[in-house]
Amino acid sequence: MSLIGKIAPQAVINQKLQISAPPPPQRVIPSKSARSAVYTARLAVSDEVRRDAYRVRYRSYSSQGYIQPNDSGLFSDRYDEMPNARTVVIYDGANAVASVRVCLLTRGTSQTSPALDTFPVEVGALLDAHPDDAFAGRAIEVTRLVRSPEAENNQGLVFLLYRMAGYISLCHHTQIYLACVRTNHAPFYRRLGYQAASEPRPYPGLSCKMQLMFSDRERYDGIRASVPMMDPFAGTTFDLDGFFVGDPVTLHLSR
Repeated sequence: MSLIGKIAPQAVINQKLQISAPPPPQRVIPSKSARSAVYTARLAVSDEVRRDAYRVRYRSYSSQGYIQPNDSGLFSDRYDEMPNARTVVIYDGANAVASVRVCLLTRGTSQTSPALDTFPVEVGALLDAHPDDAFAGRAIEVTRLVRSPEAENNQGLVFLLYRMAGYISLCHHTQIYLACVRTNHAPFYRRLGYQAASEPRPYPGLSCKMQLMFSDRERYDGIRASVPMMDPFAGTTFDLDGFFVGDPVTLHLSR
């Protein structure tokens, strides 16, 4: 039975997830390898941009041995076809160099995501928390965050991907932030205000296990205030008005 819409006592939720008081936002310093640059972001509403996203994913995952090679050179899954999925591609000139997908979740709906399917108890408890809050029960999972092999050391692209995922989350009035990560990436997510909500488990489509981590709106607002590179409204993002219909968005990245 789905946990969405089933209200769990707050003490039970806290015990299940070992929720602690939100840590103070930490100062996140982008890697020195992040060069000054101007990039373009597009929401994948056209077949061409979708293929660019799937191609970057394939090249990233196959180069690291997380998926089996295939003749198409593309990697997608059933979640890409769901109406609550949004995929962003970042371009360096004409070349697609990074991509991220977000899956929106709302309590009391049939929406799902890899995190909800893999960690139903933990995600369901988070969605069910604070039942009287008008904006509670709204979550976003950041998933399929990849860079092309040539850009794998460009940490700045990760911040740009989170900038655009953050814009989608703000428009969705998101209160819960979910990410399923490899354990070696957990320290980076803790610096972004996330905390562990599970042990690593098999994750759809990949050969490696993933751990569920989560954050909340309070911590996200603190992080984007201290790391302007992640804030879609910090003054280095342009042309957002047409983002949701697929128009290009200009992203400035500086050291």
